[in-house]
Amino acid sequence: MQRLIMLSAVTRMPRHEATSLVFDTLNRLGGWVDDVRMYSNIMNTIRFTLPGEALPALVAALGDSHIAIDQDGLPTACPPGKDISGSLQITFIHDEPDLRRAIPAVPG
Repeated sequence: MQRLIMLSAVTRMPRHEATSLVFDTLNRLGGWVDDVRMYSNIMNTIRFTLPGEALPALVAALGDSHIAIDQDGLPTACPPGKDISGSLQITFIHDEPDLRRAIPAVPG
């Protein structure tokens, strides 16, 4: 059975910069991004797969880059040689107004 890790974080970094940083860090550690959901400019949820032994390095690297991951519920050890699936929910702290997108009219 594959282990599912759910991480949550907050940051004051711009959302595009933070998202790119997470993607690059996952790739550098041998993982990959499975899916991304962007909820306005308030939150992103990134689903990923990562070698189990790389989870502490992911948490440390993101923490060093000012993406503070909540440490509650983090596993103390992950099995080496096995991939883990996880999600990272990043909440962005800023004073920007809600992001509005224009929806084009559909002819019909």
